[in-house]
Amino acid sequence: MSRSSWKIPHIILNLENCDKIINRAIVYQRMATITPRLIGQTMYIFNGLKAIPIKITEHHVGFKFGAFALTKKRAKIANSNRR
Repeated sequence: MSRSSWKIPHIILNLENCDKIINRAIVYQRMATITPRLIGQTMYIFNGLKAIPIKITEHHVGFKFGAFALTKKRAKIANSNRR
């Protein structure tokens, strides 16, 4: 279920209030919103199995961290033309 549009975005305050942002911080809250202050940082987003590195650019601002770290594997479809 998504967050209502009239509410303020969910932001990780530990990352926002730091004067010096740690370049290798692991983010466990996938529902947190990416803010402009994080541009240029490499954040590690935990997907439940491992931490996936994501370099934050200006195109990521406004999206959720979870949108860039998939939690499920893609299904492999067997080729039906085999003999």
